[in-house]
Amino acid sequence: MKIKPRSKWLYLTAGLAALLLAPVGNALGQPEQCIKENEKCNYEVLCAFKIELAEKMLLFKTFVENSPKTKAAKKSTLNGIKHSGKLYDEALAEAKKEDPKATAGDLASLAYNKFAAKAQAKLDSEASKYANCGSITPKAGLRGTWTGMRTSKTDCTVYGNPPKGSSEIGVSLDSYKKQSTGCLEVWDSDRGHEAVHEEACRKRLAMKERPPLSLQDYIDEDTEAYRYNVQHAMNDLSQMQIRCTHDPKTNEFRKRADELLKKAAQYQAQQAGKP
Repeated sequence: MKIKPRSKWLYLTAGLAALLLAPVGNALGQPEQCIKENEKCNYEVLCAFKIELAEKMLLFKTFVENSPKTKAAKKSTLNGIKHSGKLYDEALAEAKKEDPKATAGDLASLAYNKFAAKAQAKLDSEASKYANCGSITPKAGLRGTWTGMRTSKTDCTVYGNPPKGSSEIGVSLDSYKKQSTGCLEVWDSDRGHEAVHEEACRKRLAMKERPPLSLQDYIDEDTEAYRYNVQHAMNDLSQMQIRCTHDPKTNEFRKRADELLKKAAQYQAQQAGKP
C-alpha cells in the first residue's frame, strides 16, 4: 500500500476547534482587542468568549481522557477526567492497519493525524449544544477568520495554515495576522497554544539523542497546549462577565457562563499563568 509522505508539521493546528463563527476566506486588517477598557458590556463578545471556552474545554477533555498517562493515574483520573482511551485505541489500530511496516516514529505521526481528525469530529458533534446564548447572536468572525497555526518539525517555526490540501509551508505569522480579523484575545490564545509546541520542539532539537515521539507524547503535549487555551478563555470570559455584572439582561446567560468557568476550574486550569 502506498503511504502518503509524512507531514512536515509537528502539530496539525492551534485552532483545531471548529471556528463556527468564522467565515471562510481572507480578510483585510488584523485582529483587534475586543475587551475594551471603557466598554461596560458587549453581549456578542460575551457569547463568543463563552463558545470559545466551551470548545476548548471539550478538546482538553478529549485529549486528557485518551492519554495513557490518565489511565496510569490513581483511579484512572486526571484533572477530574476519567480515562476512556477509545479514540486513542481506534487511531493507533487504524494507523497500524494502514502501514503495518511503519517505524515507531512514523506510526505515531500517522496515528496522531487520525486521532486529531477524530477529536475534531467529536467536537463538531458536541459543540453545538454550547452555541446557544439566548437572544444574543455574535457577529460572524469574532472568534477569528484564521483557520489555525502550525509548528514546523524541522525548525520549530510557527506559521499560518497553508492553503487547504497543501503540504507547503504556510505564510509567515505576521502576514497571516494581517490577513485575519477577529478578537485579538482569541488570536493570542491560539498563538499561546502554539508556543507550547514551539518550546517543546526547540527542547527536542537541542537534545543529542532524540527518541521518536510516541502517540502519547503527541497527545500529552497537546493536552498542555489546550490547557493554555482553557486558561486564556477563562480569563477572557471572566473579564467580560465583570463588565456585564450590572446589566440585568445578561443574568441568565452569565449564570450559564459561570457554570462553564466552574467546570474549567475543576480541570485545574487557572485563570492566569502558564500551563
